This record gives sequence, C-alpha cells and structure tokens, in this order.
Amino acid sequence: MNDPRHHDFDLRMRALHARAVEQLPSRTTYQLRMRREAAARASASGAPRSGGWWLAAAATAVFALAIGLRQPGPGSAPDPAGDALPPLAVATDAAETAAFEDSVAALDEDPDLYLWIASQDGQFLAME
Repeated sequence: MNDPRHHDFDLRMRALHARAVEQLPSRTTYQLRMRREAAARASASGAPRSGGWWLAAAATAVFALAIGLRQPGPGSAPDPAGDALPPLAVATDAAETAAFEDSVAALDEDPDLYLWIASQDGQFLAME
C-alpha cells in the first residue's frame, strides 16, 4: 500500500487533474457550480424520504405476525388422523435410514480412508 510506485502514480494523477481543472472554461465551471448548488438546495428542502422504510417495516411485521400466529402452540395436540404417515412412507424411510447407517458404519471401519484424504494425493484429487 505504501509502495513508492503508487505514491508517484498518485502524484502524477493529482497534477494531471489540477491541470485539467485549470483548463476548464469559466462558463462550464459556473454552470457546474450553479447545478451543484441547486441540487444541494433541492435535497435540503425536499421532504424526508423515510416513508418507504416505515411501509417496509410494517409489512415485515405483519408477515412475521402472520407466520407466528399460524404455527401451533406448545400445548396443542396434533391431530392423530391428519399427521400420520402412510405405511409405505414409513417403510421407505426405515429402509433409507438403514442404508445410510450402513454406509456410515463402513466409513468408520476404514481409518485408512481418512489417512488417504489427509495425504497430498487426496488433496490433489480433491482439487480436480
């Protein structure tokens, strides 16, 4: 950041900018100054633009309240007929859980796998 090349470049650019400002016609300078002052007056006298934020905050609060009211409370009992899973879904979930547990057990039984992953070869293959 404190490289002398950057400092020299910065000085050259500042000098170039100063020369460009000096060569700017006075009429253009006057017009730019008038437009800047008009823009400053317009923004200072304009109405505050915070109404949009209040509307967004109110809409967010309404949506959060709707989501909070829609969720069941801790004391409500679930409907046994409506929340029960069909028998096929329960059997499928049990089979998937068993297959997942078998694959995790196979990884636990092979510590060489973890040594290979930590080696340089494993890192090289992971980067491909």
